[in-house]
Amino acid sequence: MTRRLDQLPATPADLAATVARLQRDIAELRARAPDLSAADALMPPLPTNTSAWPATSAAAWTTVASCSNLAWHPGLRLVLATIATGGAAGNVRVLIGGVQWGPTVAAGTTFDNTGLLPGVALGAQYQLSVQAQLTSGSGSVAAQPQLIRSIP
Repeated sequence: MTRRLDQLPATPADLAATVARLQRDIAELRARAPDLSAADALMPPLPTNTSAWPATSAAAWTTVASCSNLAWHPGLRLVLATIATGGAAGNVRVLIGGVQWGPTVAAGTTFDNTGLLPGVALGAQYQLSVQAQLTSGSGSVAAQPQLIRSIP
C-alpha cells in the first residue's frame, strides 16, 4: 500500500493517533472471531485391545468417557466402535452439554453420527460424554472413539 506525501501523519501526535486507531481496529476484529488456533488438532492413537476400552457393567446409563472441546465449526462427526463382552447386551449414546446427540446404538454396532452441535456457539467450549449401559447378561459394554471431526 502506498500513500501520497500529503496523506502521511503530519506530527508525531497524528502518527500516535493513527497507531491507536489501528490497534483498536485489530482488537475489534479479534473479539469478533474465536481463537481457532487448535482447530487442526488430531486424535492420538488409541488402544485396539478392546479390554482397554472405556466400559461399564452398570445397568444405569454411565459416562465411560468424556472430553471438553471447542466448537471450531457448527457441526461434528463422531464415530465410535462399540462392543458387549461376556454374552452381555447393552446400549451406547453420546451427550453434548448434557443433551443426547445422535442415536442410541446397540453395543456391537458402530455409532456414526454427523450433526449440528446443540446450543453451542462457535468458539465456545462444550462437554462431550460417551455413555453406556448394560441391558442384559453379566459382561460389560464398551465404546472407543474412532473419529471425531469438526464439520463446517
